[in-house]
Amino acid sequence: MIRLQRLVLDNMRNISHGVLDFDDLPAGGSVTGIYGQNGSGKTTVIDAIGILRALLSGNMLPDTAGDAISVSTGLATLTATLLIGGKQKPSYLEYKVSLRRANPDSTRARVVSESVRIGDDLSRLGREALGHRMEDSETDGFVSTPVYVWRSIEAVTSVKTVVSRTADRAYMEGRSFLFSRCAALEDRPDAEFLIDWVVSRVREANGVSARSLTYINERFDEFVRLRKALCDYATNDVFVSTTRRGSYAAYAFIPIMEEDSAGRNTEFLFDLLQPNPLTPGQAKRLGQTVESFDRILPTLVPGLHVLLKIGTAPSGKDGEDRVTAELFSRRGDITVPFRCESEGIIRITALLGYLKHAYNDENALVAVDEFDSGVFELLLGDMLYQLADGCAGQLVFTAHNLRALEVLPNGCIRTTVTDPNNRFAIIPRKSSTNNQRRRYLTASELGWSGPDIYDSPIPRMFGNSLYAAGHPDEDDDIDDDLAALNTSGTKVNRG
Repeated sequence: MIRLQRLVLDNMRNISHGVLDFDDLPAGGSVTGIYGQNGSGKTTVIDAIGILRALLSGNMLPDTAGDAISVSTGLATLTATLLIGGKQKPSYLEYKVSLRRANPDSTRARVVSESVRIGDDLSRLGREALGHRMEDSETDGFVSTPVYVWRSIEAVTSVKTVVSRTADRAYMEGRSFLFSRCAALEDRPDAEFLIDWVVSRVREANGVSARSLTYINERFDEFVRLRKALCDYATNDVFVSTTRRGSYAAYAFIPIMEEDSAGRNTEFLFDLLQPNPLTPGQAKRLGQTVESFDRILPTLVPGLHVLLKIGTAPSGKDGEDRVTAELFSRRGDITVPFRCESEGIIRITALLGYLKHAYNDENALVAVDEFDSGVFELLLGDMLYQLADGCAGQLVFTAHNLRALEVLPNGCIRTTVTDPNNRFAIIPRKSSTNNQRRRYLTASELGWSGPDIYDSPIPRMFGNSLYAAGHPDEDDDIDDDLAALNTSGTKVNRG
């Protein structure tokens, strides 16, 4: 089992510092809903999980990762603590990574520092096991730690060449060095992971100090074991859905898993709203997914069924067979293209594959931005209640609809607060009611013992501003009048 235990965000967009712990439910998994006012950092949490997924799997950072970096500091840090293995014999790995923009105007980001701590006790992980960080400037290059161990490693000429080339490529492409595959003269997607390769080559080489070899046999070996598990986890079990900034799945797409030529699982996205050209193998895999959807959807929308229609298509560029696949919905005797369905039904269907993983797979980590988008609030409550009741994996979501606060346990809800240096909090427990929605609203309006939850606008400012915008030719001093009136919350006199 692999489980995300804690996520710490520093200088990511408008979050100076924020800590999220993911608490297990009686069912074994966790459901964590993040609520708060607009612009308070909810989506940043989802983006951070997408960044983590890319780095742990050895892939390039998302094209828009640079947008997650605070403009004021120019450097963002993400720290993730993961449980690997059963709770009877746990291993914990803390991965800390810092990013900066590739250049001031770029949306791309690069890794400038990363480190790993490992231990069997979450509260005592000890010192850094491995690290890789840029020195004072880009021209100074990187240093890897422990320094004495990497010096011994790079004393082996053939190893030094590969390590140096991998470090350069990881930086330029926006990848993790610690989770990178070996760089080669030719692009080889099936290349061995660098750390694994280094351990095996150093053991075969002569001249490596006994002290360094002992460290490699113990700490590097331990990291190799955990790296393999984390790479499989990030590739196969972490799913991110957001309606913006590009993602692994978005509003009207569903991810379908397939195996590539190297035997690794990859995703292709199926557009719910139009015919898709696919290989016969992809169409078969899609058919299995749609069959599972057809079992789930009628439990949410009575009488609604989905079916897949396959047609012929021209061969691909390399002559491979192709088919077209299009999704349809059926109610009774009436069948229509799925694009004719409502926005909410399309949204729910796009999430079904993810939710199925979260409910059944203890390794699954599903992160969904705007879970409530287009979903009727009573249905939203039913879905979340049943997910929390039986979820084996992890679901992290953001939402604005407060229905979840009425159906989820208190430990499932995190709220953003107005303090950017301590961005996340749990709704106060001490209250005359057990209704989290009422507690949340009361804390927002009247305050509580923690930081403010809602930075409310000045009374009547919105309406007064609308009036001013609609009367641009009136008195030139209207802005000054509005400022004075808005301060006192007085309504503008419309004459």
